[in-house]
Amino acid sequence: MVDLGQEEQHGFLRSLRRGRAAAFRKEIVPHFRYVFQSGFGLFASAIFFTVLVWYVDFIKAVPVNWPAGWVGVAVIALASIRAPLRTYFRPADPIFLLAMEGRLLEIYIRPALHNAIVMGVIRVLVVCAIYTPIYNRAPITADIASSHPFVVMAILFAIVSGYNVYGGWRERRLAAKSWRVMLKMARILLTVLIVAGLMLKPLSLAVPFMLLCMVVMWVLWRLPIQHALPWEKLIEDEEATRRRWMSFLGWFVDVPTEASKPARRRWIAWVGDYLLWKHQWSWHFLYAKVFLRGETFGAFWRWVLLAAAILVVSGNVVVDAVIYGIAFLICGLQLSELRRVRFVETAATLPIAPEGRLVAAAAIARTAGLGAALLLGLIGILTAGIGATGTGTENIGSAGAGMFRLDIWLPMIVVGLLWCGWWVPRKIARFLDEDDL
Repeated sequence: MVDLGQEEQHGFLRSLRRGRAAAFRKEIVPHFRYVFQSGFGLFASAIFFTVLVWYVDFIKAVPVNWPAGWVGVAVIALASIRAPLRTYFRPADPIFLLAMEGRLLEIYIRPALHNAIVMGVIRVLVVCAIYTPIYNRAPITADIASSHPFVVMAILFAIVSGYNVYGGWRERRLAAKSWRVMLKMARILLTVLIVAGLMLKPLSLAVPFMLLCMVVMWVLWRLPIQHALPWEKLIEDEEATRRRWMSFLGWFVDVPTEASKPARRRWIAWVGDYLLWKHQWSWHFLYAKVFLRGETFGAFWRWVLLAAAILVVSGNVVVDAVIYGIAFLICGLQLSELRRVRFVETAATLPIAPEGRLVAAAAIARTAGLGAALLLGLIGILTAGIGATGTGTENIGSAGAGMFRLDIWLPMIVVGLLWCGWWVPRKIARFLDEDDL
């Protein structure tokens, strides 16, 4: 490849990226037929129209005390911070493409980065367009919103989002992981401050502050040692993206499993150490450790955290009930991934009866599912009336039923406990796959 002409190398690199992107789509898209056949499409449509009706009713009468400013900061910042980059790199690429590293940056990486920036800008513009009616109509932000034209705010948020995507690329190039973590935290913090300034302060002050923060980040990115092309990081990100797609599709159809890299998670991994040290609990211990240090738990706890945040800020008991139902349904689907866990080949040599494997997986899923269902239900009950509309504080009967709406929450929690504590573990325990046993 090194002896090819420059134009031929450029053509090869362009066709390589297009071919890999097309191959990935060809691998993923056919499975969506089974996703929609499973009823997920109907379920997603029901959620969409429910949220749409709530959104239309909400913008007609935004509650007086609803913190529209800070909620907007959180929503816009979350949309801006995300900085994905699809390269479709494979583990063998550093060997076969290393000689063309310089041209890879120009012909392969630059278009990928450009596409990522465009998608990031589109994402934040969509979020901005959805939230602007609330921002303009909310009594708390109505005055400041009158001096913030939508077009100007959209352009500024687009700049912030595009800069974050570029910042994600600069962070991937850093040689030291500690620098990557610190600069990513700095980027997130400064992005939140920038968005808060743009939404809550006059633009005459917010825009110079935004430019100052961008200059600070530019200087910080130039301090550490950097790779010209971070092969290992890009390959690791690509593998993680493939695992997430396969994990999602695995909820509905059998797909090839991808090897995952364990995370330390010292803040939660110690929980598995409290299982009884007996031979009959061996599979339980293995599944607990695999779950707590695997990607399934990462997606699980992030989803629980997001659902809890929505329950806190909503305040509408009907919306809370819908969000809670969606939350425990998705939690159960995520936990069903435990039935597809594949241990290393040496695990077959352990003196553990294979018959108890899926029973142990079901037990771990049951424990995690019940904990999530109870936690989210408790958050929904205790935060009724302190969110968006405060309907939880209406006088509807007794003190308990009126303030906490136990007449709605208790049945919902029972359904959540049955789904996460009985139905999903039952499906896991009865899962039959000769390759897994």
